[in-house]
Amino acid sequence: MKDKILKYYIEEKKVTAVVANVLSKKLLKYEDIAAEFSLYLDRRNFDFENPVEIEGYTAKKLSEIAPLDAAGVYAFMVTLRDDKEKALDTIKKGFPRK
Repeated sequence: MKDKILKYYIEEKKVTAVVANVLSKKLLKYEDIAAEFSLYLDRRNFDFENPVEIEGYTAKKLSEIAPLDAAGVYAFMVTLRDDKEKALDTIKKGFPRK
């Protein structure tokens, strides 16, 4: 799973191995989120039978409302789990950009 995520960052996002390690660390924090992202990388869609759901949000639902790529969606799911109030505020504000 970790190797697949690292490969995604290096080959598709064109980042160095060092940057890929930093970016993947957040996604690998929770096994359920990392596993679903890994499955996403195989399928390239968010249609899962039993998706990870955090505070009523799945990756599919977030992908529909957020201006994020798949890695961003799953990283946001980690944020939703770690800092619920901040994440819900971001959703409420419509994912404002700086």
